[in-house]
This record gives sequence, structure tokens and C-alpha cells, in this order.
Amino acid sequence: GPHGIKHPVDNRYFALSANEFLKDHGHASMHIDTSDILHVEGCNHVWAGDLSCETKALVRQVYARDFELLCSHFGHCDVHENVCLEMVPDMCPGNLPAKHLQGTYCA
Repeated sequence: GPHGIKHPVDNRYFALSANEFLKDHGHASMHIDTSDILHVEGCNHVWAGDLSCETKALVRQVYARDFELLCSHFGHCDVHENVCLEMVPDMCPGNLPAKHLQGTYCA
């Protein structure tokens, strides 16, 4: 694409999606293990559903093209959906089912 994206990888399913990409492109010896993934600590209870509708609107405005690509490449077309990276330890609140029920949905 215009930004150099030739093979998009669905971050929603990271690291599985990245490992599949590596394998499919001749790099089967490269593998991202869960222990290889680093991220910030101390805010594991916070997620997209905690953001205000005003904040979410700003995110959708600034990253509009990214939301279009998520829809066209992966079928993630609900720009109001609250998501987190469930396959990465500690990237989602421990009480995710309850958080889904309580999260802001700004349609």
C-alpha cells in the first residue's frame, strides 16, 4: 500500500498471527514466544472500554485510516468495539467479561 504495507498482520491475534506470517514467508525458524513479548506494567486493569466517548472519537479521527485498514483486511469493522490483545498476558483486564458489560460503547 501507500505506506509500505504489503502483508498486514492482525495484531488482535498477536503473537499467533505474526508467527503464522513468519512461517508462511519462509522464516519458520523464527518464532515469537509469549516470554518474548514486553509491555508496560501497572495498568493491566485499564482497557479501551474505560475511555470516554469523547476520547474514543478523537482516536477514531486521528487513526481513521488504520480503522479502514482493520476493516478491509481483517473484517474488524465495528469502530466502536472495545478490544484488547487477549493472546498477550496481562494486556486485558482480569475481569474481561464484566468489563465488556460495563465498557463504554459510543455508537
